[in-house]
Amino acid sequence: MSTHSAMASFTIDEILSDEWAKIERGIGARPQLTGDALDMRLQYRELAEQMNASAPVTPGVSVVDEHITEHLTVRVYKPMDRKEALPVGLYFHGGGFCCGDLDSEDPFCRILVERQRCVIVSVGYRLAPEHKAPAQTEDAMTAWNWSVQNASLLGGDPSRYFTIGQSAGGNLALATAHLLIDQGRRSEINGVVALVPLAIHPKNVPFHHKDNHRSYHECADGPVNTADAMATFLESVEAREDDPSVFVLLSQHLHQFPPTYIAVCEVDPLRDDGILVGCALREAGVPVKLDHYRGLPHVFWAFGCPSPSGDFIGDVMAGVDFVLKS
Repeated sequence: MSTHSAMASFTIDEILSDEWAKIERGIGARPQLTGDALDMRLQYRELAEQMNASAPVTPGVSVVDEHITEHLTVRVYKPMDRKEALPVGLYFHGGGFCCGDLDSEDPFCRILVERQRCVIVSVGYRLAPEHKAPAQTEDAMTAWNWSVQNASLLGGDPSRYFTIGQSAGGNLALATAHLLIDQGRRSEINGVVALVPLAIHPKNVPFHHKDNHRSYHECADGPVNTADAMATFLESVEAREDDPSVFVLLSQHLHQFPPTYIAVCEVDPLRDDGILVGCALREAGVPVKLDHYRGLPHVFWAFGCPSPSGDFIGDVMAGVDFVLKS
């Protein structure tokens, strides 16, 4: 898994793919989140509503909200024609720990269930700046515990539980694995699917990784996610820079991680987070599959931009298959 990128010698506009350029022309601008955390939350919600308005209908998927604590709701997606016990994915939405909710990635969850034949439990975790760390990982673990305890209710196969998420949600997918291992519960988790994840605080990159952690600089002003936006998110959540339960590249448990699938985008401040944690896991002996989307920005798929394969959900499905069968 090479960390090489052409970004070092070309501008962002020169690197972005023709497919993404068409998206920006259609929008009439380069989409970016700006302002403080609450400003970005509103922008994120409006953007998600626009993107979701054209989402395909999934009549074969049942959707039920479960209020599992006073402050925590999960949304359970299941195939309506389910007859056998299915894999269960605990899903975490993106949004920098400050944005997003159960609705923002609802179509993604529906399509994944329809095509993957699995159960998805999407977690409406608490958001910063109102709720500082470790509220997010606490909610992740509460939702995991509920999902495991209610396997029969979910129609889930306890031997095929995994975590999955995008961006900050990809971070929580990794963090949940770390916390389960830290608690001596490695046997409960069978895989991690981390899409464009945060894995290290940019102010606390280990010395031996610094030369290969360049994407915050190279992609500082790229589409969708920017270095300034990441700084605002991290300042808002107030996670300790040296906390391995948030910044998993620091984890001492990497050698115990389950098989992991990681997706990274070339024009994304978080690109090198995903690459470095993938390399570290592989060096620790963990089965790792990594897809690197050249010329594309953070969560490009949310905008209807095609992946090189033409089927990003298919790529994710292959990642789920990889972690459950490795």
